[in-house]
Amino acid sequence: MARFKFIHAADIHLGSILHADGMNDNSKLQELCHEATYMAFDNLCSLAIQAQACFLLLSGDVYDREARSVRANRFFVDCCNKLDEAGIQVFILAGNHDPAREYQEMFSLPGNTHLLPADRPEIYYVRDQQGRKIAAIAGQSYGNRQEKSALHLNYPAPDKGVFRIAMLHTQLEAGKSNYIPSSLSEMADNPSFDYWALGHIHKPQLLRGEKPVIAYAGAPQGRDFGEQNIGGCWLVEVDQAKVDSFTYWATSPVEYQTLQIDIGCPELKDADSLDELGDYMLSCARDRLSNGRRRPDFDNRGANYRLKYALDDIQLKGCILRWEIVGRGNLHSYLMNDRQGSEEELCQYLRDVLGNQETFIWTDSVKIRTANPITAKVLDQHPTLKQLLEHVMHSLEEDPNIRRKFISRLGSAWTTTFEHEEQDDERLYLDEKTLNNIMEDAVQLLLEGLVEGGEA
Repeated sequence: MARFKFIHAADIHLGSILHADGMNDNSKLQELCHEATYMAFDNLCSLAIQAQACFLLLSGDVYDREARSVRANRFFVDCCNKLDEAGIQVFILAGNHDPAREYQEMFSLPGNTHLLPADRPEIYYVRDQQGRKIAAIAGQSYGNRQEKSALHLNYPAPDKGVFRIAMLHTQLEAGKSNYIPSSLSEMADNPSFDYWALGHIHKPQLLRGEKPVIAYAGAPQGRDFGEQNIGGCWLVEVDQAKVDSFTYWATSPVEYQTLQIDIGCPELKDADSLDELGDYMLSCARDRLSNGRRRPDFDNRGANYRLKYALDDIQLKGCILRWEIVGRGNLHSYLMNDRQGSEEELCQYLRDVLGNQETFIWTDSVKIRTANPITAKVLDQHPTLKQLLEHVMHSLEEDPNIRRKFISRLGSAWTTTFEHEEQDDERLYLDEKTLNNIMEDAVQLLLEGLVEGGEA
């Protein structure tokens, strides 16, 4: 049986622009935000050549929109030509952003490139240099921007004796999804495939480690703070028709990250000026760069293959940071005296100092959520109040009826339903973190009111 490698990637979104607040004030950042998705895909193709991959899977959304730009189309064709020269085949599944009905290339694709049809599921066989079948690739493209049919349930079974792959662009929601309703059990219980190469979700995930392996590749380049940390792809090595090793390769030139600063930490607990806070934030940012890329947290799920990481081969051009200043400390009174002004001043200071380095760090925003140190003493002095607040917080977390009633009181601007493909610009998404922040802020306002009223 053959031993070979392939790359599983998805959600390239060529032509999309990275989002960063204030990027128009920095020409270097502005250029990089326009170039990053192209650079990430070029890195991905270079990896395929370097690793001597047999083929490359692109599980949907090569382009960011149906009406692709001339530049994006030309770039993609050039990359496929490079892969063709290296003997690497490319298999493309059209996704909801670039459905097959609009998949009209402006330039001729080379013979190594195969687009799976939208009108029926198709199987392609990959052969070695002796002409023997080593892998089968099955899938069906989107015909329109939404696909409510469970297309994967109709995939035909490939020949036995080869490594069998199913490509699928799915939101992984059974029964109700606009993006191919599906479930893990439907894939896991299908005996016809060894590997499910998923796309659509931009976060890399290993959903199942045993046969059949089920994985999302994530996006090679994150485009906003909903897609934080490393962008990359999977390099999969197959031996005896089984996954032997799994390597996550970083491809993104830019990373989005959120850094949290606690003003009660040892370095800041006695600080008495915003200068000290600014200097500490600078040191944290520089430490973040010097420590390199953070390894993504994947659950190996008891699999018998080797899970590896290749994070530093691709140069990181920069980070886009969102800062959260939290905790209790002396700096609270300075920060909250003019919170908006403090946020703007710190943001501009960090941009001025860090934004023009060779490997830049751009501050997207600074948010202050600190608390008065004296409020902790209020709870120590009033155990009944402390117990009551803990009960209320626990009820909001555990009782769905109380939770729904609380959320309804927040107003109609908030929604707990989030669809990243169909965002409502008039509604704010209330995720778990935001809801917890609102509850904690409410408790702090109550306690600070007691302090100001002389109740402490």
